[in-house]
Amino acid sequence: MRDHEWHIGLCGTFDVQNFGDLLFPLVAEAELSERLGDVKLRPFSYHTKTLPDWPYRVTSLTELPQMIASLDAMLIGGGFIIRFDKEVAPGYKPPTQAIHHPTGYWLTPALMALQHNIPVVWNAPGMHCNEIPVWADPLVEMAFKLSSYIAVRDEPSRTALGRFTDRINLVSDTCFGIARLIDSKPSIEFDRLRKAAGLTGPYIIVQAALGLDSFLRLIRNHTQRFQGFRFLALPIGPVLGDDAAILGDDVPALVRLPDWPHPLLIAELISQSEAVIGHSYHLAITALSSGVPVFTPQDLSIGKYSALREFETIYHLSKDDELDPEWFAQRVGRTAPSAAARATLDQLARHWDHIAGVIQAGQVETAPTLDRFWQSLPGLLEVAATRRADQVEAIDEAILQSKIATEGVRNAAFHKSVSWKLASLLRFFERRTREKNENGR
Repeated sequence: MRDHEWHIGLCGTFDVQNFGDLLFPLVAEAELSERLGDVKLRPFSYHTKTLPDWPYRVTSLTELPQMIASLDAMLIGGGFIIRFDKEVAPGYKPPTQAIHHPTGYWLTPALMALQHNIPVVWNAPGMHCNEIPVWADPLVEMAFKLSSYIAVRDEPSRTALGRFTDRINLVSDTCFGIARLIDSKPSIEFDRLRKAAGLTGPYIIVQAALGLDSFLRLIRNHTQRFQGFRFLALPIGPVLGDDAAILGDDVPALVRLPDWPHPLLIAELISQSEAVIGHSYHLAITALSSGVPVFTPQDLSIGKYSALREFETIYHLSKDDELDPEWFAQRVGRTAPSAAARATLDQLARHWDHIAGVIQAGQVETAPTLDRFWQSLPGLLEVAATRRADQVEAIDEAILQSKIATEGVRNAAFHKSVSWKLASLLRFFERRTREKNENGR
């Protein structure tokens, strides 16, 4: 511990209305402050966000080049951020075309930090079977090779990234620690919201999203069986389309909130419920960490959800079959967190201890290795471009040979000329399109 502030960067998608994404900076700051003392956590995302319109200040990544040298460490994630597909969320794009989407909020910041000898920590993000394109291999490999500590939240992510390094740790999603940020005594904000919404008795949370028709039929068809509960329609990810209107107007005892609450208040609402129904990963995690049973239509055998299949109080909801009201009623009710949920806290304590140790150790000597990489990069790009050209020529030749075989030698010269001109034209437009994308015109 030192007698002045630690300045720690954290990169991810903290500028969108999505419950899980907004929890990561809150959890990280609490855990690191407990271990390091005076911590100034700086969340970085595409877009600037400020109080009081947002839970905390978020700095735009456009400012990172000017601020990077002042940081003591850079954390990446968590959440589903190691990805290359463009459809992160509807309309979600960087503020400038100079920032690549979507690597601009995870890969580029890591490389920038390493260029300044700042330790890089992968704070249990995931990639959920997202494919890595060939062009990104050397950049991803360099980022992981030079990072001080790497953790991911699920086995599919570790398997996919294992070809770059064998130093990947598997830990639980850090939001399992959210219960440590919630007081055992209900907050003033929670009591005020509960009274205003009429949630003075037991209630069940229903994610305000598509795909929960079987559950909605259950409570419509068995009103008397569940008349002791209110049902809270809670949007978990408005940025992903969650909306209370999705659940309709004919759900008995349904409660809608006038505004989207602060993420810590959402977590408290979940922790005090008798059950949660939905497909959200972090809705499930928050509930499990508080001893609240989870009912989800998600397949727990694949992707990030596979990390939840060992928990005893998470139950699968069929999307089509009718649900047995007795089966559901027997599983509703908040209890103490399970042994599996308590075990995640011990694991995450070691995770945060390790991160604190990395930060306390100070700067790392990564810039020289990265400098050598930049030195070799033009050659790597040239080889890749040559290989691409050779592939195009090989395709051209295959087309020619096919035409010769099917139409005879008589037309071979003609087809060779046409094929060559067509391939050249395609290469020209491919090159021009790439140049326009790179230059932002």
